[in-house]
Amino acid sequence: MKPFTFDFDFGTCSYSENVALKPFKPVKHPQQPQNLCPYPIPSLDEIIKDIDNESRNVDKSKFVSDLFECGALAIANTVDLIQKDKREERYKQVMSAYPLSARQALADIFAKLFALLSSCVYDNGRFGDHLGELFMRCDFGNDNKGQFFTPYPISKFMTKITLAEKDAIALTENDGIISIYDPCCGGGGMAIAALDVLKNTYYINYAQHCFIDCSDIDLRCVHMTYLQLALAGVPAIVRHQNSLTLETWSVWKTPAFFLQYPRFMKYDK
Repeated sequence: MKPFTFDFDFGTCSYSENVALKPFKPVKHPQQPQNLCPYPIPSLDEIIKDIDNESRNVDKSKFVSDLFECGALAIANTVDLIQKDKREERYKQVMSAYPLSARQALADIFAKLFALLSSCVYDNGRFGDHLGELFMRCDFGNDNKGQFFTPYPISKFMTKITLAEKDAIALTENDGIISIYDPCCGGGGMAIAALDVLKNTYYINYAQHCFIDCSDIDLRCVHMTYLQLALAGVPAIVRHQNSLTLETWSVWKTPAFFLQYPRFMKYDK
C-alpha cells in the first residue's frame, strides 16, 4: 500500500495500513531571540518625553488618564459590538475636551504605546509592566489609594514561586488551560509577569493555554490592565469592580478572548 497522499486536483486521498504512525510528542524548544517585530519598538523614555512635552498646558494626570481610556475604548470597540455605541460616545466626549493639536498628540503617543505593548508577542519584543513604570515615573503614585506598583522583577519572582514550571506544564496537558485571577490588579504588572514567565521560561503558548481574570476598583487601573493584556494577545476579562462586594461597573474583554470564545466561554460569567 502507498503512504498517505492527497490529490489536490481531484480531492481524493489514500493511506497505507502498513505505515506505522508514531504518537506525537510535543518538543520543548527554547525560543531564540530574532528580529521579527515589523516596526521599530519605541522606548518608554521616548514616550514619557512626548507626554511631558504635550501636557505642558493641561493637567498631566488627566492627559495620561485620557490617553489610557481612549486607547482602551478604541481597542475594545474593534471586537465588543454590544457596548460599541456607548463606548464610542464616551470616546468622543473625552476627545472633545482637547483642541485638534492635542488630539493628534494623543493619537501619536498611543501609536507608540501600541507598538511598545504589542511588541512582546514577537521573539525580540520586550515584556514589562510598561504602563505601571510610566505611571510611577510620571509621579502619579497616590498615598491615599496605595497606588505604588510592584517593580517588574519582583512580579516575575512572585510568579515563579507561585506557579512552578512542573505545575504549569501539568495544567496544560490534554489541551488544558491555566486560569489566573487578580482581584486587585493595579496596572496589570503581575499578569504581564505571569505571561512573561509562561512564554520565556516555561515555553508555554499563553494565547492558547492561559486565561486571566482581573479586577480593580480604580477605573484608570482597569484601562491600564486592559491595554497591556489586550496588546499581549492573551484571552482575558478585566472588570471595573469592587472585589469585596462584587459590585461591577464595567467589563472589558480582550480581542483574544473574543477570537477564541468557544474555548474560553466558560469564563464569561
